[in-house]
Order: sequence, then C-alpha cells, then structure tokens
Amino acid sequence: MEDTEYQEPPPPSASTVARRALILATVSCRGFIDNDKANASGASSLAKKAKDWLFALGLDEELSDWERKILSTEFGQLQERDRINASWLAEGLVILAWALRRVSLPAFDVQCDPSATANVLGFLQPESETVLAKTSLRPLAELNEYNEFILNVHWRIRDFSLNHRTFDFESLAKKAWGEPVLRFGLKLSEKDIQIGGQPLSKAPENIWRGLTSITQERHRASNWLIGYASEDFYEVTTDT
Repeated sequence: MEDTEYQEPPPPSASTVARRALILATVSCRGFIDNDKANASGASSLAKKAKDWLFALGLDEELSDWERKILSTEFGQLQERDRINASWLAEGLVILAWALRRVSLPAFDVQCDPSATANVLGFLQPESETVLAKTSLRPLAELNEYNEFILNVHWRIRDFSLNHRTFDFESLAKKAWGEPVLRFGLKLSEKDIQIGGQPLSKAPENIWRGLTSITQERHRASNWLIGYASEDFYEVTTDT
C-alpha cells in the first residue's frame, strides 16, 4: 500500500469563522459578567439570555467541552481561572471580527473593546441581523501576513518575559516580513517593540504581562484562521 502525502486541512470557511466568533462572544461575555456583584440580577439575566440566544442559533452543537461547562455553570460560580480565561477570549474574538471585515484591528498593545466587537457581529440579535447572514473573509494572503506579524511579536514578548533582555526586534522584523516594518500598529523604540512610548525592556511589569495575554489570544485565533485546524479551538497551539 502506497503512502499518501499528508495535507494540512484547509482554513475554516467564512461561515465557520462567523459561528466561532459568536460562540467566543457569548463565552467571553460570561467571563466578564460572572463576577458582577454590583448588578448581579441584571448580569445573571444577561448570562441566561446570551446562552439561550446561542442555543436558539443552533451553535450549541459546536461548543467545546470547556465552553459548555462555562455556559452551564450556575451564574456567579465560575472558577476564577475559568472566568479570567473566558474574558480574555475577547482578544481572539477581535481577530475573527477583523477577518470577517467587521472591525479594524486595534493596536497590537491595546486591549479591544469586547462589547463593541460583539455588537458589530450581531450579539443577541436575530440571526438575520448577525454575521451569520452575510459572511465574507479577508484574503488568505492578508490573514497570513498578520499571522507572520503576531507570531514574531508574540515570540518577542514571550522571550522578554523569560529572559528580560534587550533585543533588536527591528532587524528580526525586516527578515520576517520585510518593509514596511511598522504595520498593524507596531511602533519601535531603541530598535525594540515600543509600549507606552518606551522600549519593551523598560516597560512596567503590569504592562508587558497584560500584553502577553493579548498576543497569545490573538496569535491562537490567527493560527486557527490560516488552517491550524483542530476540532477544539483551544487545542490550537501558539508555539513561538
């Protein structure tokens, strides 16, 4: 029997991306509101409304085991780690929304507006008013271009978190994607990634640690978009 050459699965279709985006919007919403003690009644009502809406769209069939656990847990009872992880999904969501041509990319070092992102996708609206009704993806070449960018930015931030060293990121970027180096909101200072007007190596810890989470979620979503296929979105790797 002849060996057949392995072929990577194709990138997800526009329809698949739209469905996953609405799932992420619902799960991240639950993460954000689960600890809202000041408005517990309203937040609890919103959690139920969001879950019922997602199920009415038939998207419950595409939930991962972890997502199903998040949405089925009694309101206010999420484990802290699950709540935090769910809320950070908004950073992956904004990449899917961008890929679906619904938003512009936020700067790489700025957290997205989760409510605004979900709303432009039709969160809590009838199906005819959601992104499911009209889907269109950016060209794969553009998605690959962003993937090259976020891969290298993620590598630099992860490397700094481990080694706390200065680095000539400008030269790396020129080798990785050529000119212009400054794209997708990138700024440089002393040849390194600039955050808050200074190079990464001089940024306060709370700033670069937050950026680590932003880039990891965006990197995962980007990898998934270009074909790092897996039945479970959360098994998509973010190796650097």
